[in-house]
Amino acid sequence: MRSWLMSSIGKKQVVAVSGLLLILFLIAHLAGNLLIYRGPEAINIYSHTLHSFGLFIRLAEFGLAAIFLIHIAFTAMVVIDNKKARPIGYIGGQPYKERSLATRLMPYTGTILLIYVITHLFDFTLANSNGPGAFVNGQNLGLYGLIVNAFANPYEVLWYVVAMAAVGFHLVHAIQSVCQTFGLNHPVVTPVLKKISFVLGVLISVSFASIPIYVWLFISTAH
Repeated sequence: MRSWLMSSIGKKQVVAVSGLLLILFLIAHLAGNLLIYRGPEAINIYSHTLHSFGLFIRLAEFGLAAIFLIHIAFTAMVVIDNKKARPIGYIGGQPYKERSLATRLMPYTGTILLIYVITHLFDFTLANSNGPGAFVNGQNLGLYGLIVNAFANPYEVLWYVVAMAAVGFHLVHAIQSVCQTFGLNHPVVTPVLKKISFVLGVLISVSFASIPIYVWLFISTAH
């Protein structure tokens, strides 16, 4: 097991599998977040339902954090290995200028996402949904209130949209990378997979980004 983990293919497979798990989490998380369009009751019931699982949800959060850290650590190891093997800057035999935009932006989008995850935890996950930040017009609206107050600030909206754009670029590359890592290279299948990864990346990022824009334009101003 240790020799496999330390091998080049082993590291890439760990990155691929952990990345795939994070993508599945993103899709599930998006499904919950989109309840904001149904109003405060829907999003708050969703939040209360998650917290009602108690220890189970804490274990799930711990597992998610572990997957995230593993993904970062093994990605760093793969990057270091690539630099040692190809000091001139080639990846997969392609010169830098021939690589896709999503691939070239990976170091930047990855950094943005790391910063975003930290700020997101403090803004929502670790925030007190019964504290001052949850009150709108003197009424405690729970998680819904936290979201409304956060996205009443246009700078928060802009930061969230930038982060979601990074998610889109990251996903486009990541899905293609997962396919390549497990040998799904075929003259017919590969172009289809690239199109699917592009559509999925754009769809997820635009759906997430639509939430702060919607709250800022249509909810925050109404209060």
